[in-house]
Amino acid sequence: RKKSSSRWADRSRFYIIAPMPGFLANLIGVPATEAQIRAEVAKFVRTRDVHMMRDVMSENLAHMTSKSGALLQAQGIFIAVATYLLSQGWPRVLALVSIFLLTIAALAVMTNLRTVFIGRDPRIENDEAAEIEIVVQTSLLAARRGIFFNIALYLTFLSILLLGLGAALLEVQH
Repeated sequence: RKKSSSRWADRSRFYIIAPMPGFLANLIGVPATEAQIRAEVAKFVRTRDVHMMRDVMSENLAHMTSKSGALLQAQGIFIAVATYLLSQGWPRVLALVSIFLLTIAALAVMTNLRTVFIGRDPRIENDEAAEIEIVVQTSLLAARRGIFFNIALYLTFLSILLLGLGAALLEVQH
Protein backbone atom coordinates (compact mmCIF):
# COMPACT_ATOMS: atom_id res chain seq x y z
CA ARG A 1 0.00 0.00 0.00
CA LYS A 2 1.36 3.38 -0.99
CA LYS A 3 2.12 5.67 1.93
CA SER A 4 0.63 9.13 1.90
CA SER A 5 0.80 12.07 4.25
CA SER A 6 -2.99 12.15 4.21
CA ARG A 7 -4.61 11.39 7.55
CA TRP A 8 -6.81 8.92 5.68
CA ALA A 9 -3.87 6.85 4.52
CA ASP A 10 -1.91 7.06 7.79
CA ARG A 11 -3.39 4.42 10.03
CA SER A 12 -0.25 4.04 12.15
CA ARG A 13 -2.26 4.91 15.25
CA PHE A 14 -3.89 1.49 14.92
CA TYR A 15 -0.69 -0.54 14.54
CA ILE A 16 -0.75 -1.31 18.28
CA ILE A 17 -3.39 -3.91 17.39
CA ALA A 18 -1.36 -5.86 14.82
CA PRO A 19 1.22 -7.66 17.01
CA MET A 20 -1.37 -9.34 19.27
CA PRO A 21 -2.62 -12.48 17.52
CA GLY A 22 -3.96 -15.64 19.14
CA PHE A 23 -4.01 -16.03 22.89
CA LEU A 24 -3.21 -12.43 23.69
CA ALA A 25 -6.00 -11.16 21.43
CA ASN A 26 -8.44 -13.48 23.18
CA LEU A 27 -7.20 -12.29 26.57
CA ILE A 28 -7.63 -8.65 25.58
CA GLY A 29 -11.06 -9.41 24.10
CA VAL A 30 -10.98 -7.62 20.75
CA PRO A 31 -10.14 -8.66 17.19
CA ALA A 32 -6.36 -8.31 16.92
CA THR A 33 -5.75 -7.23 13.35
CA GLU A 34 -7.25 -4.84 10.84
CA ALA A 35 -8.05 -7.83 8.61
CA GLN A 36 -10.05 -9.48 11.42
CA ILE A 37 -11.92 -6.25 12.08
CA ARG A 38 -12.70 -5.80 8.39
CA ALA A 39 -13.99 -9.40 8.27
CA GLU A 40 -16.21 -8.77 11.31
CA VAL A 41 -17.59 -5.56 9.81
CA ALA A 42 -18.27 -7.37 6.51
CA LYS A 43 -20.26 -10.05 8.41
CA PHE A 44 -22.34 -7.44 10.22
CA VAL A 45 -22.99 -5.34 7.12
CA ARG A 46 -24.41 -8.39 5.29
CA THR A 47 -27.19 -8.65 7.87
CA ARG A 48 -27.55 -5.09 9.12
CA ASP A 49 -27.86 -1.61 7.71
CA VAL A 50 -24.48 0.12 7.54
CA HIS A 51 -25.92 3.27 9.16
CA MET A 52 -27.16 1.19 12.09
CA MET A 53 -23.68 -0.31 12.39
CA ARG A 54 -22.19 3.18 12.46
CA ASP A 55 -24.57 4.14 15.28
CA VAL A 56 -23.73 0.95 17.20
CA MET A 57 -19.99 1.61 16.91
CA SER A 58 -20.44 5.25 17.94
CA GLU A 59 -22.36 4.09 21.02
CA ASN A 60 -19.60 1.55 21.67
CA LEU A 61 -17.01 4.35 21.66
CA ALA A 62 -19.14 6.48 24.00
CA HIS A 63 -19.54 3.52 26.37
CA MET A 64 -15.78 2.86 26.29
CA THR A 65 -15.14 6.52 27.10
CA SER A 66 -17.51 6.34 30.08
CA LYS A 67 -15.91 3.14 31.38
CA SER A 68 -12.47 4.67 30.97
CA GLY A 69 -13.48 7.73 32.96
CA ALA A 70 -14.86 5.54 35.75
CA LEU A 71 -11.69 3.43 35.83
CA LEU A 72 -9.56 6.58 35.95
CA GLN A 73 -11.54 7.79 38.98
CA ALA A 74 -11.02 4.47 40.76
CA GLN A 75 -7.31 4.54 39.94
CA GLY A 76 -7.04 8.00 41.48
CA ILE A 77 -8.65 6.74 44.68
CA PHE A 78 -6.30 3.75 44.85
CA ILE A 79 -3.26 5.96 44.23
CA ALA A 80 -4.37 8.15 47.16
CA VAL A 81 -4.92 5.06 49.33
CA ALA A 82 -1.53 3.57 48.40
CA THR A 83 0.18 6.90 49.12
CA TYR A 84 -1.51 7.11 52.52
CA LEU A 85 -0.61 3.49 53.32
CA LEU A 86 2.99 4.18 52.34
CA SER A 87 3.09 7.02 54.88
CA GLN A 88 1.65 4.66 57.51
CA GLY A 89 4.48 2.16 57.27
CA TRP A 90 3.13 -0.36 54.80
CA PRO A 91 5.72 -2.44 52.92
CA ARG A 92 7.49 0.22 50.86
CA VAL A 93 8.25 -1.91 47.79
CA LEU A 94 4.66 -3.17 47.44
CA ALA A 95 3.16 0.29 47.88
CA LEU A 96 5.59 1.91 45.42
CA VAL A 97 5.09 -0.81 42.79
CA SER A 98 1.33 -0.47 43.23
CA ILE A 99 1.53 3.31 42.75
CA PHE A 100 3.74 2.83 39.68
CA LEU A 101 1.33 0.29 38.13
CA LEU A 102 -1.65 2.52 38.86
CA THR A 103 0.11 5.48 37.25
CA ILE A 104 0.95 3.49 34.11
CA ALA A 105 -2.64 2.17 34.00
CA ALA A 106 -4.03 5.69 34.41
CA LEU A 107 -1.87 7.00 31.58
CA ALA A 108 -3.05 4.13 29.36
CA VAL A 109 -6.74 4.69 30.09
CA MET A 110 -6.39 8.47 29.62
CA THR A 111 -5.72 7.86 25.93
CA ASN A 112 -9.34 6.67 25.67
CA LEU A 113 -10.69 10.03 26.78
CA ARG A 114 -9.63 11.98 23.70
CA THR A 115 -12.39 13.26 21.44
CA VAL A 116 -12.21 11.95 17.89
CA PHE A 117 -13.95 12.60 14.61
CA ILE A 118 -13.93 9.95 11.92
CA GLY A 119 -15.17 11.52 8.73
CA ARG A 120 -15.62 10.31 5.21
CA ASP A 121 -12.54 9.38 3.21
CA PRO A 122 -12.72 11.80 0.26
CA ARG A 123 -11.00 9.25 -2.00
CA ILE A 124 -13.95 6.83 -1.79
CA GLU A 125 -16.60 7.74 -4.35
CA ASN A 126 -19.25 5.12 -3.53
CA ASP A 127 -21.48 6.24 -0.63
CA GLU A 128 -22.01 2.77 0.82
CA ALA A 129 -18.31 1.90 0.58
CA ALA A 130 -17.48 5.20 2.31
CA GLU A 131 -19.93 4.42 5.13
CA ILE A 132 -18.46 0.92 5.51
CA GLU A 133 -14.97 2.43 5.75
CA ILE A 134 -16.18 4.78 8.51
CA VAL A 135 -17.51 1.75 10.39
CA VAL A 136 -14.17 -0.02 9.91
CA GLN A 137 -12.20 3.00 11.15
CA THR A 138 -14.54 3.40 14.13
CA SER A 139 -14.17 -0.32 14.88
CA LEU A 140 -10.38 -0.03 14.73
CA LEU A 141 -10.51 2.85 17.19
CA ALA A 142 -12.89 0.89 19.46
CA ALA A 143 -10.53 -2.12 19.34
CA ARG A 144 -7.54 0.05 20.25
CA ARG A 145 -9.46 1.63 23.09
CA GLY A 146 -10.60 -1.80 24.25
CA ILE A 147 -6.99 -2.98 24.35
CA PHE A 148 -5.86 0.03 26.36
CA PHE A 149 -8.85 -0.25 28.71
CA ASN A 150 -8.30 -3.95 29.37
CA ILE A 151 -4.56 -3.51 29.95
CA ALA A 152 -5.29 -0.65 32.36
CA LEU A 153 -7.92 -2.75 34.12
CA TYR A 154 -5.52 -5.68 34.54
CA LEU A 155 -2.76 -3.39 35.85
CA THR A 156 -5.20 -1.80 38.28
CA PHE A 157 -6.27 -5.21 39.56
CA LEU A 158 -2.64 -6.26 39.97
CA SER A 159 -1.88 -3.10 41.95
CA ILE A 160 -4.84 -3.79 44.24
CA LEU A 161 -3.56 -7.34 44.78
CA LEU A 162 -0.21 -5.87 45.80
CA LEU A 163 -1.93 -3.61 48.32
CA GLY A 164 -3.79 -6.64 49.66
CA LEU A 165 -0.52 -8.54 49.92
CA GLY A 166 0.89 -5.61 51.88
CA ALA A 167 -2.06 -5.82 54.29
CA ALA A 168 -1.50 -9.57 54.72
CA LEU A 169 2.20 -9.04 55.43
CA LEU A 170 1.37 -6.44 58.09
CA GLU A 171 -1.04 -8.86 59.75
CA VAL A 172 1.63 -11.58 59.86
CA GLN A 173 4.14 -9.17 61.44
CA HIS A 174 1.72 -8.14 64.21
